[in-house]
Amino acid sequence: MRILMSSHGYPPTISGVTLVVQKIARAMVRRGHAVTLVTASEHGEPYEAEDQGVRLVRVRSLPNPFWSEGPNPIARRGRLEEVIAEVQPDIIHVHEATLMAILLTGLAREAAVPVLATCYYVPRFVARYLSFGDEPSSLVETLTWGYTIRLFNRFDLVVFATVAHRGLFLEQGLEVPTRIISNGLDIERYRLPDGRPDDVETRLSLPPRPRLLFVSRLARDKEIDILIQAMPIIRRQWPAHLLLVGRGDDRSRLEDLVAELGLQEAVHFLGFVAEEDMPPLYRSVDLFAIASTCEVQSLPTLQAVATGLPVVAANALALPELVRDGENGFLVPPGDPVALAEAALRILSDPALAARMGQRSRALAEPHDERHTFDQYEALYQEMVGEGWAGEPCARLLWRERCPDRQGPGSGQGVCPGVAGSVNGTCRPASPQVRWMAERNAGSGRQGA
Repeated sequence: MRILMSSHGYPPTISGVTLVVQKIARAMVRRGHAVTLVTASEHGEPYEAEDQGVRLVRVRSLPNPFWSEGPNPIARRGRLEEVIAEVQPDIIHVHEATLMAILLTGLAREAAVPVLATCYYVPRFVARYLSFGDEPSSLVETLTWGYTIRLFNRFDLVVFATVAHRGLFLEQGLEVPTRIISNGLDIERYRLPDGRPDDVETRLSLPPRPRLLFVSRLARDKEIDILIQAMPIIRRQWPAHLLLVGRGDDRSRLEDLVAELGLQEAVHFLGFVAEEDMPPLYRSVDLFAIASTCEVQSLPTLQAVATGLPVVAANALALPELVRDGENGFLVPPGDPVALAEAALRILSDPALAARMGQRSRALAEPHDERHTFDQYEALYQEMVGEGWAGEPCARLLWRERCPDRQGPGSGQGVCPGVAGSVNGTCRPASPQVRWMAERNAGSGRQGA
């Protein structure tokens, strides 16, 4: 298949989203598919590059006032048309929600190419950055929900990593078909060590145990201040240390908070840690803690669970799907440093409990093996492209039940007789782009949309 992807960013811009997009794109290349990915230029000026077989089309970008390391892509419609004409994609997979996503859904419809999105955020996350004060504005969040639902209802299908995330969108009016596909993890890398010595403690100059760990961008939405505020309570009973891994624009504010609380010897900003050092780093700590309320899955939490760590997490959004209260950790009320500290102390004070929770964590990580993620995405692409289907391709996915004239999977055909597709149940004639796509498919010996 020829797969066209888009993403707000891509490494060397580092975030949970960019790393997930990179590994999915690379995996599809390893499986024999041609992948082109449109993303922001980290330098501002457009250029092209390659990443392990993934063709990168870096478009012009502008500085992001909310994240200095993640510039905003400025994609012109004309440039995207050129990419589509050159790539002639069988499917388009969008991993972002900027103007580029809006343009690609329209161009996909014109070219009769199925288009799906993977959603990685909730509007509360956006509202936090667009609001004045410490708390997200309810008005801004409501407006963001309106934009978000309108955008994602333009896609043929939307993928979510967790049930909780999808449920939130369905409650707000998402109508298109959905799938649950975990962002996945290379479970083997985070299993118990193989017995070989590792000097990560020396190389990273880690403080004495016990150690609490948090890994992510240093950003306001991660609510790292709650973790810091919990440390004085914890240290009344245990000389624990908090390790913060990651870069971000919120570091200076957090450092000020550490100084204000007199925790300079207890809170350690490790900055960027190389990927090869992450598994041994997880194995060198005693528990993982996260206070964020905007996590739609949380790869760092999944890494901790796969390592076999007990976890203390805010009881918010998707975190309860990885942290079972009393089983592999504790869930605490959001924004409550006292409750977080008390939960951490229960684990630090009871090695047997910590061991049982760690064992349970490893079991809970098994379904998130990234090999399943790649299998599911590849199967979904093949389903949406419709290998083996006969007839003229639709401008929308023909198996969508909203098309009243479809002859979809139930009848074994998957074609819409005499029309190009259906939007909100109303069929429309084939466009020139649809006819071009049909001719291209016929010329390549492949039938169907």
